[in-house]
Amino acid sequence: MIDIDGGQVAPPVRYSRETRWLHWATALLIVAQFALGEVWIRLPRADRAPLVSAHLSLGVLLGAVFVARVAWRVTGGRAIRFASAGAVADRVTHAVHGLLYVMIGVELALGYLARWSGGRPVVAFGVPINSPFGPFDHATHHLLGQAHSWLAWGIIVLATGHGLAAFYHARVLRDGVFRRMWA
Repeated sequence: MIDIDGGQVAPPVRYSRETRWLHWATALLIVAQFALGEVWIRLPRADRAPLVSAHLSLGVLLGAVFVARVAWRVTGGRAIRFASAGAVADRVTHAVHGLLYVMIGVELALGYLARWSGGRPVVAFGVPINSPFGPFDHATHHLLGQAHSWLAWGIIVLATGHGLAAFYHARVLRDGVFRRMWA
């Protein structure tokens, strides 16, 4: 890396505070969302309302964090330079991150659509967000809910693999990759 005066500058050793905050906020919200969804389906219908309300509110918050994260990423705010792990490893890493972004974006859209397709608004922190669409048939509502659930599992599986790869970098390779996002 070369600075403005033409001299050599060491690459950053960690991601920016904003990048780290957006990463960990996203991870925490996704885990919370998944846990809420998995717990409420095991409760009697009469006991689900507080968990559904929390899930909807945190989903809207996750949407805001996700939009901020995408904006931060595409404007170069997250840029960091580090040594290549090799062409294949670099491609796999890039593909996994890209796939996580796409899956999270689609999951958020499915969450809204699944709620609205049932004829109910998304109520976030007490504020209703009404559907811009007309009514959906029962089969479509069911399909959207199922897709939302299955995609949630896919995100958890891929994110777990992402976490295990970070653990591998931290404990086996000891190459500083994990430290860039943690500290």
